[in-house]
Formats: sequence, structure tokens, C-alpha cells
Amino acid sequence: MLAGLATRLVVYGVFQLGVAIVLLVPPNLARLESFQPMRFLHLLYLLFVLLAGGLIGQKLQHTGRLRWAALVLPLAAVMFFAQRQAYSASAHFEFPGTVPSNPWLQAFDWIRENTPATGFFAIDPHYMERPGEDFHSFRALAEHSILADVTKDASVVTQVPGLAPLWLEEVQAQSGWEHFGVQDFQRLHARFGVDWLVLKQPGVFGLDCPYRNAALMVCRVGGLQ
Repeated sequence: MLAGLATRLVVYGVFQLGVAIVLLVPPNLARLESFQPMRFLHLLYLLFVLLAGGLIGQKLQHTGRLRWAALVLPLAAVMFFAQRQAYSASAHFEFPGTVPSNPWLQAFDWIRENTPATGFFAIDPHYMERPGEDFHSFRALAEHSILADVTKDASVVTQVPGLAPLWLEEVQAQSGWEHFGVQDFQRLHARFGVDWLVLKQPGVFGLDCPYRNAALMVCRVGGLQ
């Protein structure tokens, strides 16, 4: 049964790879890239890891604890190191009800609890890639809408090409974000209805900012000091 399953997975993988090559190589089929034909590998990875784990367990089930430890501990150490490198500014364990140490998460929590649900935000369109942000999603954690970002929303456009004009318009309107002043933010307010901002410290003089932490500040667009 194991050999039959593995053989069928190989046949499936070869067939899907052929389909992917047909869709991805010819330039005139570039529009089909949005179907992401290489995602067939997810199923292969999942099942082959399960098969490998089962075989390893079968071989080591009657061995001592030291052999299990010699296998599992290095794997766990490598995964722990990789996670800490990838998400160095976030807690390794996140428990419900605890206050996050990451200033980005602190700001997102404050926004969720203290700003109107209808508030429309603007944030650095590259915010997910900034040091310390660790690819936390504003929409998911702050539970508010924002203008399109460059990092994550670009992948959404590949799946829903009809959103491309709006995405491009919003991204271009935020070009040069790091040099924006009050007038630029007022322009976003007039053009898109943005009424809140998330800015890195020290922010921009002339904005009313009811929340600040070590790295960020949350400001109103319309309220001038």
C-alpha cells in the first residue's frame, strides 16, 4: 500500500509539473500564471513528509529514547532558530490576553479597541517588510480597512485581475510615503477618504496623534494641532 501510494504521488507530480511547464514557459500564456500551477507541490510535500515520518517512526519505534532525542532535538533546534531569525521581533509563544511586546502589534491592538469601526487608515505601503513588523497583517489584527499595500495586496491582484486598476491607483498615490507631509496626507483624505494614519516615530508635525509608542504613532488626518 505504501509503495502504491508513493508511486501514484510520483506520477501525479510528474503530470502536474508538465502542466505547469506548459502554462508558465510560453510568454503568450502569461495570463494563466494567476492560477499558480506550481501549488500542486503542497500536496506532495504534505504526503511525503507524512510518509517519511511514518517510516522513521517504524524504524525507531523499538529503539531507546536517546535515538529519538538525537533525531528530534536537532530538528526542533533548527526550526526554532529559523523562526527566531524570520520573526525576531515577535514573541515565540503568543497567548490570548497577553500584551504584545512588538510595538506594531501594540499599535494595531490600540486601533482595534479605540478607533471607529468605519475608520479608514493609511500606512506605509511597504509596512510588512519594515524591520520589527514581522509580516503581521494590519487588516487581520487592527480589524480596519487600509489603502492597498505593495507586499501582500499585489498577490491578491494576481488572483483577481479586476482589482489591478484600483490597487495601482492607491499604491501610486502613496509613492514617496517616507517623505509625506500634512498636505500629502490631506490629499489622501480628499481623494480616498483616509481619516487615520499609522506613522513611524517621530511622525509628522501638525497632526493630532492620540496614540504613541516606542516606534509608532496613530494620527488623525483631519485634526491639526
